[in-house]
Amino acid sequence: MSTKISNKHNLPSLPSETIVHIFKHIQHEPTLFSCLFVNRAWCRKIVPILWARPKPAVYKERASKSLIETYVSCFDNEEKAILFSEEDMSQMDHLKSPLFEYAVFLKELNYPLLRLAVRSCYRNLGNKEFSKRIKPTKPEVEVNPNRQITIMKALCNLFMRMSRLESLVLDSYDDIPNVPLFTRGNCFNNLFNLKIYWTNYAINMSNFIKRLPQICTGLRNLSIEFDLEDGNFEAENIAAIIRSQQSLETFDLSGAHNQVAPILDALESQIDSLTSIKFSRINYHWQSLDVLGKCSKLKSLDIASYSCPVSREISDDSSNATNGASFNLRSLKLLNQSPKLSAQLIRMGGSSLRSLSLNTVTPEIVNSILRSGTRITHLSLDVSETPQLDFSQHLKIIGGLKILNYLRLSSSTPSDINNLLSAMITILPRSLRHLNIEHEFSLRHLGSFLSACRIPLEELTLYPNMSIDTGFLTEIINYVKDLSSLKFLYLNLSWETGLINKIFIREMTDDLQKYLFTIDLDKLKGESIEQI
Repeated sequence: MSTKISNKHNLPSLPSETIVHIFKHIQHEPTLFSCLFVNRAWCRKIVPILWARPKPAVYKERASKSLIETYVSCFDNEEKAILFSEEDMSQMDHLKSPLFEYAVFLKELNYPLLRLAVRSCYRNLGNKEFSKRIKPTKPEVEVNPNRQITIMKALCNLFMRMSRLESLVLDSYDDIPNVPLFTRGNCFNNLFNLKIYWTNYAINMSNFIKRLPQICTGLRNLSIEFDLEDGNFEAENIAAIIRSQQSLETFDLSGAHNQVAPILDALESQIDSLTSIKFSRINYHWQSLDVLGKCSKLKSLDIASYSCPVSREISDDSSNATNGASFNLRSLKLLNQSPKLSAQLIRMGGSSLRSLSLNTVTPEIVNSILRSGTRITHLSLDVSETPQLDFSQHLKIIGGLKILNYLRLSSSTPSDINNLLSAMITILPRSLRHLNIEHEFSLRHLGSFLSACRIPLEELTLYPNMSIDTGFLTEIINYVKDLSSLKFLYLNLSWETGLINKIFIREMTDDLQKYLFTIDLDKLKGESIEQI
């Protein structure tokens, strides 16, 4: 991944700010990489962008090896001494001198990803003797984690010395080196994004979390995901981080754990700045969430549980939660929540609500939507396991939102979407332009719906739970090409590109959503399937 500068192109120079603007809007890394070889000026501008957030394909040893060797080539005497004993220091001579001080450009340190890169290539760095001479030189077993830890210590020393991070990702599965090494210098002074995954107790990471309130007060985005049942999740330390921040804007908390009250209480210190809150799988009492009504700038609220929603026959005290509070929400997502609570939050959202996602629909919820949420333009409904396939309440919502622009329907239960498609043909608002259908549905039912559709639908997105092959394409295109208003068909190919080993899912989730195959239907009119 190291860079060579080419002089063979004699292109006219562009203003520096123009070059940077162009590069920052090129998101495809291979395209960015090819820009390196235009000329020296372009190379100097593109290298900091490529090396700000390096994410190698860690399941490919060559990519990991290139990344780690490039950083190792930037080591000074202090890092070299961590890596080798004095008599083995000459091993560094086998690495090429770097063209840039690459660690200076680092903005996001994804520690678990870096650890994976080291794990996949640490035995093959440099020449044949290089890795063998890294301390300790006599491993007791073939795979020596101590040697990997030595490399990580040296890398962290490099980053703490040269980098000014904006984002940090930590996972307790890969504990950090000792805290003094990890906190030396001013590496975290500009940190504003922090993601923490707690899967097991990690003493160094725990001590680092305790130090963070003293060395980092400018966080804007904080995400905590945990999966601990033994009580070692350090809620008080996370709460201390929250209280120490000057203006936290987004906060995500996910995991099945009971000891979250200190964290929820700490959010009150950020009521003047929080714009987005997400809770997933946490155990809470709604009385603890009174603070939500005090967040005057809150625009997005996402609450999801794994358990089934509270039955509408069972009384709950959620109607008294956040009593008297109101929101100016733009986006609200409620999954497996009490119907009473959902209805109340929709009412509290007021007329500012534009996007709503639900998987539980009751008459009380419908009344709240049609009374308070009439300006909703984006609606997402998970209709899995709808009792007796009774979609009457869903139809009231869809037909009652007169300016609805985007509708997403999903289900993991066969026939749900098929039945809903048949029932909603006559009630769709004419404002609808984009329909997104996910998972369990049949092309035959979708085709019947499209044939009968009388609204000027412009875009259709499909996430099928089936293989997208030539047969699928032929059938769906025969359905959509005669619908004159339809301009684009988007097919999600993530099923075909594959969900690689689950250990990479955290890094790939956002990328998987980009695997959309776009068919321009205007160009397709009159063409055959072979021309796509």
